[in-house]
Amino acid sequence: MAFCSFSETYHMFDVTPVENLFIQEFMLKAPGDFVKVYLYGLKQCYHSSQSENSIESFARALCLEEKVVENAFLYWERQGIIRVYKDENQSLSIEYLNIKDMLYNNKHEPNQALYHYKDFNQNLQAIFGNRMLTPQEYLRIYDWIEILLLPAEVVLMMIQFYISKKGNRISINYLDKVAQSWANDGINTLQKAEEYIKQYESYYQETIAVLKYLGIHRSPSKAELDLYKKWQDIWGFPLNAILEACKETTKIQSPNMGYLDKILENLHKLGLSSQQEIRNYLSSRESINDKIKDVLFNLGYKDTAPTPEYQALYLKWTNNWEMDHEVVLLACKQAVRKKSKANINYVDEILSTWKERGFVKTQDIRNYLRQKKLFIDEIKAVLDRAGDNREVTAADQKMFKKWTKEWNLSYELILLAAEYSIMAENKLPFINKILSNWHKMGITTVQEAKADHDRHVQGLEVAASKTPTMKKDVDFNKFEQHTYTDEELEYLFEDIENA
Repeated sequence: MAFCSFSETYHMFDVTPVENLFIQEFMLKAPGDFVKVYLYGLKQCYHSSQSENSIESFARALCLEEKVVENAFLYWERQGIIRVYKDENQSLSIEYLNIKDMLYNNKHEPNQALYHYKDFNQNLQAIFGNRMLTPQEYLRIYDWIEILLLPAEVVLMMIQFYISKKGNRISINYLDKVAQSWANDGINTLQKAEEYIKQYESYYQETIAVLKYLGIHRSPSKAELDLYKKWQDIWGFPLNAILEACKETTKIQSPNMGYLDKILENLHKLGLSSQQEIRNYLSSRESINDKIKDVLFNLGYKDTAPTPEYQALYLKWTNNWEMDHEVVLLACKQAVRKKSKANINYVDEILSTWKERGFVKTQDIRNYLRQKKLFIDEIKAVLDRAGDNREVTAADQKMFKKWTKEWNLSYELILLAAEYSIMAENKLPFINKILSNWHKMGITTVQEAKADHDRHVQGLEVAASKTPTMKKDVDFNKFEQHTYTDEELEYLFEDIENA
């Protein structure tokens, strides 16, 4: 044990001096994790008895990957303020240098890092050919390996690919953005790099085709490639659809990718993605807009221009759902009847309900309304048979459906029950009571029902003279067929969505 030494806990309450030169000249431009590694190592230098003595222990203490810690030390070595040594077992040892001494006595040699990547440098220079890289450019490229953690072979493949597209005068700043993009997208193996390049090659050639269509004869920029990737991967436009949309760019003097992006954005909002869909829309857009104005007019909108949102809704109704324009207008009339909901979104709700019920053509609506008119006429005949001359209500319709659909009773049986209810005060409930009893007893024919009624009358000892006079039988199938006018059918239309 040393003659004089600090206590074991001394370091916890001591301070670690940090040179202002480090803060001003090195820390400000360094990655945050690398600064953590430097400062933690500096503290270990001042309290060697408490020193973490391995990459593993550093990584554990700083909650970093071991590779990040090692790259951090290599980064500071390149900056010339530490030295990194490896023994025969490849274990690292770190020597911190005095920054003032390194700077003011001209011992600061950042170029020494170039020799750390001797083989890499040779391959890199071979890719650039007759363009000689500067030490600063080498250092920028090393950052892709040490800070972005891209393997050296991936960096070489990336540079070689982009040089093949743009030539060896390509900007290191451009490549720096590409490297950051690759790191963010996880392109960190040779296999992933090859897959990306294969896909990128397709994007590149297709973007060139778009630029040529716009009258631009040059290689695409990264921003233009990113736009094309968005159009294809996110919005789902194939190349032929994009070229079809290019026809819209003739409206401006100097077409460009930004203007095309706005056109495709609107088409995407309209739900159009194929070449044929876009072609059909562009050729019929004026007619479509006129029809949308018709819709808005029927809703009471004044001087409202068709927006992309309105166009998207209308195309959904007429293209996707294949609805007639007249059906859309009928939905508008239905929305207007409910004044608080007279808007295009409520029309969309109505049409969505009709779509579920198969009401997409005008004839579908008319067929339904005719059936509904016959249905109401049937109920009206039942009420008339019972001596009730009021109009048919929604409650009447619901009860009639129960008799015919749930209980599966014949119409003749229902008419007979109505005859037996002629003297009742509340006729429909009385009819329902009779039919309920017959349903429970399993009576399904008129003969069985009449026999049950006779037994009931005899049991109550009702005089035959008091038995209600029967009305003549009604054959509903022989009702006069009536051709209803649009106005008569529209009268029934009010609650079609609740049918």
